[in-house]
Amino acid sequence: MWYYSFQNQQVGPVEDDAISGLVADQKINGSTLVWTQGMPTWQPASSTALVKYLPQAAIAPVAAPTAVPAYAVPYKTSEMEIKELNDLFMWFWICLAGSLVTFGLSAIASMVLFYIILYRHWQLIQDGYARTSPGKAVGFLFIPFFNLYWIFEAFPGLIRYTNAYIQRYGLPVKMQDAGLATAFCILTLLCLIPYLNLATGVAVLVIQIILAKNLRDSAVALIQTRK
Repeated sequence: MWYYSFQNQQVGPVEDDAISGLVADQKINGSTLVWTQGMPTWQPASSTALVKYLPQAAIAPVAAPTAVPAYAVPYKTSEMEIKELNDLFMWFWICLAGSLVTFGLSAIASMVLFYIILYRHWQLIQDGYARTSPGKAVGFLFIPFFNLYWIFEAFPGLIRYTNAYIQRYGLPVKMQDAGLATAFCILTLLCLIPYLNLATGVAVLVIQIILAKNLRDSAVALIQTRK
């Protein structure tokens, strides 16, 4: 599995079989910084095993970067990533349940954790085909009025792109139905209507819990395919 830099963002993981297509799409060239497990730092593609996928014109001596890019965080094992996701969901549930005794204050923390789970899931399908980056997927949800549209891209859109990712690589991961995510979005918007929010609030809460669990389970399954 490889990661590569595209438009100053980390993309991946992608398998070796997908590299030639990325080279043809001009998303990877000889100077593109890449990384895979076992490499101490990010390196230009022309100085790695990916050189075999590059056209001869793209193979030229390129000076190695003097420092690791900011996005090159220490490598995490699959077990570490899965534990982090499970911990996030556990604390999401604890904060949500705790809102009953904190008069809703801990619900803010639960929403933050919910968005982190969303971010992590988007991060797992960044192979160059996803419509948006994890940062935009979550960040655009905080833009007034625009977020009324974007919520449908951040949640049902994630399900669609995840299913496409699973099909693209033939992964043994169960595909999800975007219906639950769509229902969550519609009910969330209905909660903005006075009086109607009293009827939809409980439904949103229940669906949010189920959706968070589904996102966690799907993300864990995707991580396990890397082993």
